[in-house]
Amino acid sequence: MGRKHQGLFQVTEWNKVLKFTVTAILILLSSNVVAEPFAYITNQGADTVSVVDLRLDQVVATIPTGKAPVGIAIDHSQNRLYVSNVESRSVSIIDMMTNQAIGEVKLEIAPVGLTLSKTASQLFVADWFHDRIFVFDTDKLLDVDAGKTYQEVAMGKAPAGMVISREGASLYVANRDSDEVGVIDVRNLKVVNKIAVGKHPFGMALGGDGRNLYVVNVEGNSVSVIDTRRDVIIATIKVGEHPYCVTTNPDGSRAYVTNTGADSVSVIDTKLQKVIATIPVSGFPEGISYNAKQNRIYVASWMDDAIDVIDAKTNQKINSVATGSKSRAFGEFIGNPH
Repeated sequence: MGRKHQGLFQVTEWNKVLKFTVTAILILLSSNVVAEPFAYITNQGADTVSVVDLRLDQVVATIPTGKAPVGIAIDHSQNRLYVSNVESRSVSIIDMMTNQAIGEVKLEIAPVGLTLSKTASQLFVADWFHDRIFVFDTDKLLDVDAGKTYQEVAMGKAPAGMVISREGASLYVANRDSDEVGVIDVRNLKVVNKIAVGKHPFGMALGGDGRNLYVVNVEGNSVSVIDTRRDVIIATIKVGEHPYCVTTNPDGSRAYVTNTGADSVSVIDTKLQKVIATIPVSGFPEGISYNAKQNRIYVASWMDDAIDVIDAKTNQKINSVATGSKSRAFGEFIGNPH
């Protein structure tokens, strides 16, 4: 090939690469426009999920569920929302793009806590009353009688909150009535450890880098901090009265704890391992999640049927959004459908 033709060939190929790159950037920008954060709030007294647009702090949809929805888990890869319905003994499956229920898995148990594996191929369901964790294949949850096909792991007493480790190898389970956190090896579904914590552990959350796990002790008015590399307690931090759930900011420098008995949120400096602020919120705050896009914390109020909005920079409540009766939102409830 002559130099002239070779140069033309290189220019043509460069133009193709440039065109592909520009197209890819436009698609990425377009997807980012769509992928705005929404909060999905379970309303136990209304049998619904409120969908809150976090750009507007406004409810944009209300989705019927089974009876008494509590727990929530989000599969961002499939745009699916899983909701535990305590009284109807089921898990609702919701399409986040349409805000429509696409299935309901009937169970033999009353589910509370939910979480997904790192790849979202497994759904873990805590059996509060029979001290077990059920493990479902998410690819089969829309099958007929999907609720009868599962694996089972014996756990401590009254398992509640669950968190998957950052690398996805371990499942941590807060066993409320045995005052411990159980550790399950996700690869073989074997219990490999049980870590004694404070009295009545319930909600949990990982820190930013996944190294520390924060465990809320309801009757201990404290948070236990577990080093997930060694599965040992490295600190116990006193918080408000009757704490319930916890979330962290993206870099893990702050943890936020709802105190149901004090109608407040405790802000923990995780480096200093102490509370540095206490924020008054609406009545009986339960679920809590961090919106990284806007640096705001969202808190579900069971008593006042709302979610409160906290500015993470000022540690001040700046808004409250009416939702449904007895909002709980137990789990990480902020998602980005795309």
